[in-house]
Amino acid sequence: MKSLLGKKILVTGATGGFGREFAKQLHGLGAHLILSGRDQSKLDDISGTLGPSPSGGKVIGTIKADLSNRAGCEELYAGCTAITTGLDVLINNAGIIAYGDFHQVPLDTWERLMETNLLAAMRLTYLFLPAMLKRKQGHIVLMSSVAGFVGTRNSTAYSASKFGLRGFGLSLYGEVHPSGIEVTMLYPFWADTPILQSEDYGSKSTGKVIRAVVDRADDVVRESIAGIRKNKLSVYPGPVAKVLHLANKVIQIRGSQRKG
Repeated sequence: MKSLLGKKILVTGATGGFGREFAKQLHGLGAHLILSGRDQSKLDDISGTLGPSPSGGKVIGTIKADLSNRAGCEELYAGCTAITTGLDVLINNAGIIAYGDFHQVPLDTWERLMETNLLAAMRLTYLFLPAMLKRKQGHIVLMSSVAGFVGTRNSTAYSASKFGLRGFGLSLYGEVHPSGIEVTMLYPFWADTPILQSEDYGSKSTGKVIRAVVDRADDVVRESIAGIRKNKLSVYPGPVAKVLHLANKVIQIRGSQRKG
């Protein structure tokens, strides 16, 4: 997918840090966007600031939806199909985090996290995929994380959700790629988005991420979009993500050699 000009793209979590950047940059590349989030006023604000672009980019719809449950995913799907029956790209960007020791994070909180981060992406893919397969074209994008291949303490449920997305994406690719459907998984490190200010749970603070290693959201999204346009299966945007990916591969190789 070398050009995104006129491509109909759904971005979930469009009111968050990465979501806003996806909307802004895809708009500049001429995409026709459907933006989803939980706050309609924020969606209206994003849509209003974008407007028509010289490249032809525009927002063709905004849909308020809570993706932490099946009904919200079905409502988003229905809203999108009312706008277009030919979605080209589904960007599963919506995600939340809960900091703290796993046993001290409230049950309802981490269950909602798993619904939002993992099950929503699976549900939306399940709903949109049949039409893509019928047309023999489409692109599914999954926002995983470095935490999807390196377990992170004090965000255990978050890491589990991102590992889950990784497994889902790899398996899905094997099924749909022969039919002309692309799958891209994104593995960013920490970036300057509101997720860094998410609530701590439990008896101790999880501490703060060192600012020197925090990536810029616009850089992460720019590199992610470049990977999507090249139909890459895996994208590691930013220097820290790349280093950790390589380090993880070395550890896996050495571990397999010891077992041998």
